[in-house]
Amino acid sequence: MTPVVSTVVSVVGLALGVLLLGLAVWERLGRGEQARAWLRGPSEASIRGSLFVLPGLGLLSLLVGLSPWIADVPALGFLALVLAPLGLWLVFGWGALALPYPRWSVPAWARGPIARRFGKKRWSR
Repeated sequence: MTPVVSTVVSVVGLALGVLLLGLAVWERLGRGEQARAWLRGPSEASIRGSLFVLPGLGLLSLLVGLSPWIADVPALGFLALVLAPLGLWLVFGWGALALPYPRWSVPAWARGPIARRFGKKRWSR
């Protein structure tokens, strides 16, 4: 890959990763009506998208953006070794495959509405 293409990929990856992670944090905090809009999605898949797929794609995009420096900085290599499986698990495990997700992975303010809406009786304890 040419240096220009590598630089563009890095900049786009970093910008997209920061943007997606920022959006995921904003939605997870749920301060305000717009930040809680994901909770009104038509299905549990839309909720999984906001809770897991969005931050997972943000992590993976951030790692793509950091890729030119991962080989040179050992701490970034270790960070990538930890965050890449986490991002993949968020996107595919809890997101696409719809495996059961634990109660602690949902913000406290959203647990009640999700439990009532999708019949997660074990969350009501």
